[in-house]
Amino acid sequence: MKKLLLFSFLLIAAVAPSFGQQLVKYVGPGVPDTCYASYKAVRTRIPPPAAFLANRPLGTKATITVTYTGFTPEAQAAFQYAVDIWQSLLVTNVPIRISATWRPLDAGVLGSAGPSGLYQLAGYGERISNSLYPTALAEKIVGADINGSGAADINASFSSTFNWYLGTDGLTPAGQYDLVSVVLHELGHGLGFLTSKGYDVNSKQGSLSTPPSIYADFMKTGAGLSVADTRIFVNPSVELGTAFTTNDLYFDSPLTRASNNGERARLYAPTEYASGSSLSHLDENTYSAGDINSLMSPQFAPGEAIHSPGPIVLAMFNEMGWFNTAIDHTPYTDTETPRTFPVTVRLRSDGTVTPGSVKLNYAFNNGALTTVTMTPTGTTNQYTATIPNPGSGVRVSYYVEASDNETRRIYTAPGRDAFSTVSNRYSFFVGPDVVPPTLSHTPPAYLFTSNLPYTITAQAADNIGVASVTLEYNVNGTVRPSITLTRGTGNSINTYTGVLSTAAGPIVAGDVINYRIVAQDNSSNANRTALPATGFYAVPVVDVRPAADMYANEFERTTPIDFVGPGFSIATPTGFTNGAIHSTHPYVNNVNYFYRLLVPIRVKADPQIARVRFDEIVLVEPGEEGSVFPAPNFFDYVVVEGSLDGTTWTPLAPGYDARNNANWLDLYNRALSGENSAAVGTPSIYASRTISLLDKFKAGDVVQLRFRLYADGGAYGWGWAIDNLHIQDNTVTPTAQALQGAGVSVFPNPTAGQFTVQTRFDKPVANLEVVVRNALGQEVLRQSQTAVKGQVSLPLDLNKCANGFYLVSLTADGETATRKVMLSK
Repeated sequence: MKKLLLFSFLLIAAVAPSFGQQLVKYVGPGVPDTCYASYKAVRTRIPPPAAFLANRPLGTKATITVTYTGFTPEAQAAFQYAVDIWQSLLVTNVPIRISATWRPLDAGVLGSAGPSGLYQLAGYGERISNSLYPTALAEKIVGADINGSGAADINASFSSTFNWYLGTDGLTPAGQYDLVSVVLHELGHGLGFLTSKGYDVNSKQGSLSTPPSIYADFMKTGAGLSVADTRIFVNPSVELGTAFTTNDLYFDSPLTRASNNGERARLYAPTEYASGSSLSHLDENTYSAGDINSLMSPQFAPGEAIHSPGPIVLAMFNEMGWFNTAIDHTPYTDTETPRTFPVTVRLRSDGTVTPGSVKLNYAFNNGALTTVTMTPTGTTNQYTATIPNPGSGVRVSYYVEASDNETRRIYTAPGRDAFSTVSNRYSFFVGPDVVPPTLSHTPPAYLFTSNLPYTITAQAADNIGVASVTLEYNVNGTVRPSITLTRGTGNSINTYTGVLSTAAGPIVAGDVINYRIVAQDNSSNANRTALPATGFYAVPVVDVRPAADMYANEFERTTPIDFVGPGFSIATPTGFTNGAIHSTHPYVNNVNYFYRLLVPIRVKADPQIARVRFDEIVLVEPGEEGSVFPAPNFFDYVVVEGSLDGTTWTPLAPGYDARNNANWLDLYNRALSGENSAAVGTPSIYASRTISLLDKFKAGDVVQLRFRLYADGGAYGWGWAIDNLHIQDNTVTPTAQALQGAGVSVFPNPTAGQFTVQTRFDKPVANLEVVVRNALGQEVLRQSQTAVKGQVSLPLDLNKCANGFYLVSLTADGETATRKVMLSK
């Protein structure tokens, strides 16, 4: 099964510089773009820009620091020369940090670079909101370090094996590649000249990240259609893939046209998609070697030197935000007190603010806008205006705008969306508050006694403000004193924590902690939110048990809590008549479910005994044909793992997926719906598995075991079911050898109605039972026999049944073997 390369980023972290009011969200890592070598010899030279030459050696507008790894002194000097060129052109008060590595790369690859992260800004000085900004550009717009002190903003690698020219004069000899040019090019990618995109060569579907990169916001087809506008192009889609491969794609913006004689900038979009190059470069033919705008074309030739980004690239950078006027403002939140509302902003402009252009626009209850020119406060770049008292029961919305003398663009706070001419607005309500706090919390599925004291964490926020967050709990039904959760500071002001400990009394294995979290706001109504909304979370307290020589469980009876872990439970879903371990059905993407056995097993020396045996159904996404566990293209899988310390886990055998059984794979594929499978497991497709403990551990080891289901970010299916678990259970070995081996046969198969089930037992079996079920799991025939030994033949008759597949289950001494028979009358 092929996967479409999609960009679905996981929210990893969020930071808020001290002057700001909203979150800057880290959305995902930047994907580097690659520069390939061309072997067509040219001799061209584009000198550095005048701004660089005029201000040497000390004049810079930005500070760029580089951490060099593996570079020779000569290569480092060439790299630094390229850095100095960018420093003379960019404007930012936040240092740009680069991690650069000099090492062998793939054949034909000169270098690659990309931002360390992509950030989504919302009301933080950006002109366009809800787009992805590379780290360095996001920090420039925000005006603060957002990825941690000392962390790299750009990661870059350059080939140490090419025939480089390491001089800085641009006089590159024939046959050599100019390192200054390649570094200048790759740093351009790290600074924002890149598209977060994907393309599937099989389905011909193209995709863009959600949200799109700020670069992609300006990409248009020859017909002028914005490829990132989902009102025009479905994402992903074949239509988007076509737009990527028609050699008719452009970066279109007012500043770009002004730098290019009124024309759009043609992008590299060859008819055969080039991973790592398509879309994130200027067109090679339009801006060929020797053209002043050729730096960001996809290939470099020997003898080619270009030490300037060129006017088109600089205009593109300025359009994305490297030339910016940020409007810093802390917006109002809801209040119960009617009054006037002074609005104060601070402008950070790379140019000069147009006199009289700083304006406050406000409206009451979505009525007509009122525009007021803001006046300077006397503090540099600070302006103010006042929203009059709206009275009670009124929603106020507003935004601030300004323009600069250089680009004459209008900037707003909050920023506007990429494909809208209507400005976003800040909004707050004046009047009695009836809105309860928002509250989120993920309860633990269980707690080991070693986890105590345990820190409970919740996220709480309110339009008026949170007054308190409280943990109310009991142990085994006995109420204990409530715990007040403490609010965080700085970037964690919406995070509340409290410590659950034994201070109010003992908590031991076997106890159940029942708790809820209650948040109350500061309003006159004292609005409250509780999690869960009714009742309590129930968290069992567990501990690892003493080691045992064997373990057996058919999940048909109430037992102590033997297993713990997220995503699994012992259940009897619809269509099943017996209990078993079941994963969540269906499972979801980006999960790592596991179910841990609390009884460690002391490994036996006998390989016939030191085994884990169980019946299972595995309906998880199959990997690419020929893929090997645990390669990325193996996709989703299930695996049984062991550990000596409960921390480091080792697969007892390679993980597997639906391809491991023909019935599983057939059912999974027959029920495909888009990328996912709607197949539902039934008892008829249970299959047996035996795994050796001695393959990974030695006799005498005390091993903890767990079942794990891993799912990546692509397709998903029904999941995993596990029944009849026997670990080193030698008491059933003779019967198991007969039933689970090849010694059970069904003939004739297919059958016209009458058939025979045959097996052999070398030792006496007290009770033998055969059950036949149809494809729906419904029992259609049952037959028993007692005190059997030797060869056993059981004649069966399905003449009264309809044609189709039937499952024949043969059970003896608690062991079960299954066979499928086809009825065709």
